Amino acid sequence: MTRLFARLLVLAAFASPALGEEPAADPLTQEARAAQNLAIASAVQAQLLACWRLPSGYEGKAISVRLAFLGDGTLDGDPYVVPESLRTAGKYPVLMTSIGEAVERCLPFAGLEALGAEAGERFDITVHFQS
Repeated sequence: MTRLFARLLVLAAFASPALGEEPAADPLTQEARAAQNLAIASAVQAQLLACWRLPSGYEGKAISVRLAFLGDGTLDGDPYVVPESLRTAGKYPVLMTSIGEAVERCLPFAGLEALGAEAGERFDITVHFQS
């Protein structure tokens, strides 16, 4: 049986201070921040993997989706298909529906603040859904 998996590539993660506020000094080293971001991305990956149900007959397909979320686990905007996956996404709407349902089932992503994410901190990742 084909094992399902989703891989995340952390493209960028940054904090957005409220208007008029000075950004707080980051007490983490660059390496520690990178490790923290990887842990947060891995947590989201694990949750999405657990939520995704590959429709029968769609084995061997891959679609990459970009999404942004906040440290409290809520989405920040709508996820979208990356340009490289648009052709596949257009050919397989049932597969796209399964990905959208996985995101909805997983929201809000849990446990991110325990990994060091702050409620207003924004993360931008690409998720590669493939089987």
